[in-house]
Amino acid sequence: MISKKLISCFLIVFATVTFAQEQTTKTKIYGYVGNDFFYNSRQNVEMIDGVVQLFPKPIELSNGADKNAVAQAEMLSVNTRLGVDISGGELILGAKSTGKIEADFAGFGTSFYVFRIRQAYVKLNWNKTELLIGQTWHPFFGSVVPSTFSANGGAPFQPFNRSPQVRLKQNLSSTLAFTASALYEMQYASQGPLGTVNTYMKNAVTPELFVGLENKTKHWTNGVGVDFKTIKPDLNSVSSLSAVAYTQFVQSKFQLKAKAIYGENLSDQLMAGGYGVSKYAADSTTVKSYTNFNNLSTWLNVVYGTKVQVGLFLGLSQNLGTNENLAPRKGGKLTAYGYGFYDGAQQIVDHLYRVNPQVSYNLSNIKFGLEYDLTSASYGTIKRDGSAINPYTVNNHRVLASVMYIF
Repeated sequence: MISKKLISCFLIVFATVTFAQEQTTKTKIYGYVGNDFFYNSRQNVEMIDGVVQLFPKPIELSNGADKNAVAQAEMLSVNTRLGVDISGGELILGAKSTGKIEADFAGFGTSFYVFRIRQAYVKLNWNKTELLIGQTWHPFFGSVVPSTFSANGGAPFQPFNRSPQVRLKQNLSSTLAFTASALYEMQYASQGPLGTVNTYMKNAVTPELFVGLENKTKHWTNGVGVDFKTIKPDLNSVSSLSAVAYTQFVQSKFQLKAKAIYGENLSDQLMAGGYGVSKYAADSTTVKSYTNFNNLSTWLNVVYGTKVQVGLFLGLSQNLGTNENLAPRKGGKLTAYGYGFYDGAQQIVDHLYRVNPQVSYNLSNIKFGLEYDLTSASYGTIKRDGSAINPYTVNNHRVLASVMYIF
């Protein structure tokens, strides 16, 4: 008599073989194990415990000493990534379907760092049309990005944002493509009275909208784009308009990349600037309207080599003030939200710059990198037009050593 255990084993094997025969999709696992050691000569505006460093904090005196003039060093492995690319299956409305799930260990939770989602989307591809639905990089991040070992990816000079979106890409010719996206904020959100939360866009109901053109040839990639968004921090809304232009040249071992962003209220991109109160009611406490800060940010990146690779990143960000004058609240202080503004001291960033050389040794599965980062911030007292008066400069010297095992 055949035992129950044998029957169970047979059923398991049969189900496995049947599933394998019916399974038409393919999966590819990728990622890397990342270990970073970094030293900062000063306290910084940062995320993920310093893995993502933006710019140095201003002078903050306590008993005559600057509280932020304190060095720090740390080693972390949270910059470790795991992803799955999914392809195959039946055609959907005549389109090939693919998907992606990507995560890392840089989320926050009760156990310090936790597994978090980075990208998760479905993509449909026709002959000349591509439709993406899900979370991925913001179009401002784009196809031209700087080569850096730091997890900040060039921020706050380079936009840094992943958002849920619906994105349509239409190939107009063999080299020219048009892109349109509708996005909502999630992990990377605007700042406001409640802090950094996506509630402001949820309350505004309408999504952020982007349109762009990109021309890509064998050696050159050139593109432009325009972005419009509306947020609602309270009963009042504020709309912003931003634009991007970029270029990239690649030939053999040489890479040259550059990008410029002129924008309003870009705090959701981890960039300096935001918005402020332009009008109060008669009680000087009830907000009646907001106005945007304008910011111009540019960067240049030069890279050469393959096995031994050297690179240089240069970044510049300039605060261009507000569209309308800021209104003083009860007590005389001005109110603004965004990176680079400190309400208590009434200080704001005037400009930022970065000089960032690096060198790496690259093997098939392992990469060793060493990077030096000088980021300078100029702060001053905020004026009603959003600019800074009597600016002074603080610098952070950062050294980053990185080891990555890539699979």
